[in-house]
Amino acid sequence: MKPMSTGSLTIFFLLIGALTRAGCSGGSGGGDGIIRWRAQSGISSTSWQYTDQFAKFAELVKERSGGRLEIQIFPPGTIVDAYEQFSAVEKKAIEMGMGVGGYNLKQVPEAYIEQGLFGTFSSLEDFVDFYIYYRDGAVYQILDAAYREKGTHLLKSLGPSPLALISKEPITRLQQVRGLKIRGSGAAPDLITNLGAVPVTLAPAEVYIALQTGTIDGVIMPSYTIGTINLWDVAKGVLGPPFGQVAGDMYVNLDAYNALPEDLKQVVDESAEEAMHHYVEAITRKMDEIQDLAQREHGVTVVNLPDEEYVGILRAAAPLLEKAASRSPRSREIIALMREYLTEKGNPIGSF
Repeated sequence: MKPMSTGSLTIFFLLIGALTRAGCSGGSGGGDGIIRWRAQSGISSTSWQYTDQFAKFAELVKERSGGRLEIQIFPPGTIVDAYEQFSAVEKKAIEMGMGVGGYNLKQVPEAYIEQGLFGTFSSLEDFVDFYIYYRDGAVYQILDAAYREKGTHLLKSLGPSPLALISKEPITRLQQVRGLKIRGSGAAPDLITNLGAVPVTLAPAEVYIALQTGTIDGVIMPSYTIGTINLWDVAKGVLGPPFGQVAGDMYVNLDAYNALPEDLKQVVDESAEEAMHHYVEAITRKMDEIQDLAQREHGVTVVNLPDEEYVGILRAAAPLLEKAASRSPRSREIIALMREYLTEKGNPIGSF
């Protein structure tokens, strides 16, 4: 018999524990009648995604349910590795997962698109409009169907963050990117390669030291991380406008969700959507503040490429749309809708 991997063993023992607790307490509720869900975040508890989307969601649920449903959020790695979160939720070892679509790619190929693609949405509002509301929520419904097929429910709460190139030295022209060693994840390595740079794979926790030592020349990450993880100590350039967006997501075990009374299902769904809007409003305000601080007190140079230069980003990103579409029939549906939406918005990426 083939031995279990470490991640599978972890989930196995968590599942046994969950079943034991369920047998003693009658499910995810305790003797006091309160339903309690365990949710692990794959994103740091100091991040804005955690504080202004995930924690806000838990706060809203507790308040609007009158305390009947409580969601306890655990920091990354507390229960399982971030890349094992989806399996843990699928097996109901924990009730909820919080992170980004990239963690869920093994089970949900459409999550590659869910987390955002480069050269597509220049504003947070357009990202939310497309993924949640466009054509009466067509894209969200496709994504949720993919999650439901795997025993989970994707909440209507895709909170985007703008991605920029944070570099050790300031960059003022796109051609200066050629030959640089740049860390990226998700679709970023393909974009980096198409820009003539060298993609490097590193865990987020290693980025600071890698920039400090010159192991990498830059990183594609949310622009606000220049301050939230103190990259401004070792990186003095931010290149925009946003190359794309990366979105935080929240999903729940489908059986746990379906076991809720109808009024609590409504509380969960509405709280998730409101938390998304709260997050977008919060980071829009905070990004302006942190960008100003980066330039004024930390010597960071912020450059926004003119249209004639930014078109180079679009050309490098265009092939990623077809690659994303090829992942599954649902992915092809989403990319077709995306091309339609971007054409309506005057984004030329579909013509390259």
